[in-house]
Amino acid sequence: MRILIVSSTYPPYTSGVATSTATLAKALSQNHQVAVVCTHGSNTFSKEKSNPNFTLFVLPGIRLIKNKNIAVSSPQFKRIDNLISEFSPDVIHLQDPSPLSLSALAIAKQQSIPVLATHHFTAELVLKWIIPSKYFSNRLAQNTATKKIIYRLVNLFYNRCDLINIPNPALISYFKAAKLTKPTLSIANGINTKQFKSKTQHPPQLANFNAQKTKFILFVGRLDIDKNLDILLQAFSGIHQQNSDTHLLLVGNGSQKTKLKKQADRSTASQAIHFLGTIKNDDSNLSDIYNSSHIFANPSIIENQSVSFMEAMTAGLPLVASNTAIQRGFIQHAFNGLLFEPNNPTALSAALQKLISNQKLAKKISHHNRKTAKKYDIKNTSKKYIRAYQSLLA
Repeated sequence: MRILIVSSTYPPYTSGVATSTATLAKALSQNHQVAVVCTHGSNTFSKEKSNPNFTLFVLPGIRLIKNKNIAVSSPQFKRIDNLISEFSPDVIHLQDPSPLSLSALAIAKQQSIPVLATHHFTAELVLKWIIPSKYFSNRLAQNTATKKIIYRLVNLFYNRCDLINIPNPALISYFKAAKLTKPTLSIANGINTKQFKSKTQHPPQLANFNAQKTKFILFVGRLDIDKNLDILLQAFSGIHQQNSDTHLLLVGNGSQKTKLKKQADRSTASQAIHFLGTIKNDDSNLSDIYNSSHIFANPSIIENQSVSFMEAMTAGLPLVASNTAIQRGFIQHAFNGLLFEPNNPTALSAALQKLISNQKLAKKISHHNRKTAKKYDIKNTSKKYIRAYQSLLA
């Protein structure tokens, strides 16, 4: 089978969509011809072939100032038309409703090529990006009518596709209520669980710590406004006062890094907050950091099905996350993690303290996460995608 994947983000840029796209493309290319069309923040076009079955087409784009990890591109209809003619895909897989995907969708319709689209974001993310005020974006994120409007607008794109994959099943009802007419399925974002499931060694980034006596609270992801990391820093300040052996690790980069560092410097726990920068997803140091940690915390209210949540579960870490309707579709309270009241640093601190104080609960969740994370392995999810593609060709 010949599969063309279109995504506005792709490594080396860091985001959940970029990571999941690369992981899926690599897995599919073991037995199928795969091409990925993406954009980076440069004015040049490139074509790379990492193995006989995989071709990466990188189109010119402009980096967003707000988030240097994300680039945008014009539709480039003619160039994408040429790429589709060159690759001649049996099926096209769209990872976002970007200008590149809009062009690919239009050409697919002209040439009767079936299209599967995967939905990766929430309405809350859109609000965080278009409304600078944190107060107003949080208020609107609680408004059902506002979110319905956003999903209805997105459905103008999805209703032109043939099949929609929504990795978090809790989101499906939102799209149905917003007049999604196309059939849906729910295939999880896949990860290489083998990379994260076993302890290896203490990573060099933590060489100055006594691993046996230090409890690490970990966050991995973009350091951007939608992640609510200022709340995590506030919560950790109280945690460190009660537990001097705790340290907070922040892996990643983003537009809020400087602001967050200044907040950390003012904190009473400043010496226990560590910004480790970006670590590539396939770097063994990242899996070592996961396996050296004790709790994974992400206070964001915009998550759909976070890749880092899956990586943390594979490493046996209890999750601590905001109690939103969407995240309840992935995180069950006291089963694979703890949920806390969104945007509430006191509630986040209480959830972290509960896991630190109640080792029986923490070990129970850890055992469950290690056991169940295998369902997110890319070998399983890529097979499900192949069945989905085949259903479109039947």
